[in-house]
Amino acid sequence: MKYLHRVIFVVLLVCPLVFAFAYVREFIAVDQALDVEHASYDYVAGRSDALQNHPYIPFSERHGILLILSGLSMLGMVGYLIAICIRRQRTQAAQPGAAAPMRVVK
Repeated sequence: MKYLHRVIFVVLLVCPLVFAFAYVREFIAVDQALDVEHASYDYVAGRSDALQNHPYIPFSERHGILLILSGLSMLGMVGYLIAICIRRQRTQAAQPGAAAPMRVVK
């Protein structure tokens, strides 16, 4: 059962990692085009262009579905971790032979 939890956790973590990798990779490419090559970056083609200037297109407009999937995956991962913690607390409290919580009598 622990193996299944780990697999689900890793699957939910993959999409945000892909998003982060794509964002960082493109950020480095844009920085290299502007600083090293003194060129404009063509966001549609994904390469530097020294011949003409290109308008800035935000990452969220070009990769909107990846952004949405990453957000949903992160929410799913947090929800899954909360569900695991709640289930673990309930199963530990319901075990026979487990010490009952002490009540303070006033």
